[in-house]
Amino acid sequence: MKFIYSYNTRQNERREGLTISAPNRDAAYSELNRRGIRPYKLQPAPGIWNKLLGIGGRGLVIIVLVLVVGLLVTVALTQHEDIVQLEKDDDVREIVNGAITSKVRRQLIGDQGFIEKGIRTGWSEVFEHEGERFLASFAIPGIPATVRATNVTALEEALNRKIEAVDSDGMEARQIKAMVEGMKDELRRFVEAGGTIEQYGRRLVARQDDEIAIYSRACNEVEQAVKGGAAKDDLAELVDRRNVELRRMGIRLIAMPDMFD
Repeated sequence: MKFIYSYNTRQNERREGLTISAPNRDAAYSELNRRGIRPYKLQPAPGIWNKLLGIGGRGLVIIVLVLVVGLLVTVALTQHEDIVQLEKDDDVREIVNGAITSKVRRQLIGDQGFIEKGIRTGWSEVFEHEGERFLASFAIPGIPATVRATNVTALEEALNRKIEAVDSDGMEARQIKAMVEGMKDELRRFVEAGGTIEQYGRRLVARQDDEIAIYSRACNEVEQAVKGGAAKDDLAELVDRRNVELRRMGIRLIAMPDMFD
């Protein structure tokens, strides 16, 4: 999701109409604060698609699926030829492609086996170069990074490349490629604001560690509630409350303990 922000520099010079990509407003504030920026105005960028991204990865996927399935069912009730035409419909294709090619850091959807292998191997089957594998290791919020270190040259070379999806790519590869390109954009903005590539690398590690700690604390809280004999309704409320916080940051959600099943 994109936000437009304005702030005053240390020399009290006004900077207006700048953009930043983040899962939500809180994450945007957090990222700006890490850059040393205190915005006096921060608001979502205009556009229906940008507002849909604000719903979060899981909510967005549900909306896309409902729209697509609903359209397919409606057309199927008329005539088969229209289904072929629907596949060529620019609006429908744009919605589906937008969900897959969004550059926002988030949890991937698709084949979990492929995703887990990608995380475990540093996405070596998707990316040839170390720079992209390093960025990919930090693309999914709250996931331990496999490639936690690289060098400035590798990232400089990555910035000079654009890795685009190819016909043979599945949904998962398309998503991680788009997210890595989004992180390259983030790095470029960071450098333009006066940061260095080394500082950006350290911030990636710090951000990922913070997200992992947040997820671990949420899991521990639920675990302690279970050990303390919390009632089912109270436990469900706790899980829902923590999942709202995790969803805002794009971190994977906590499952309701199956002890009551």
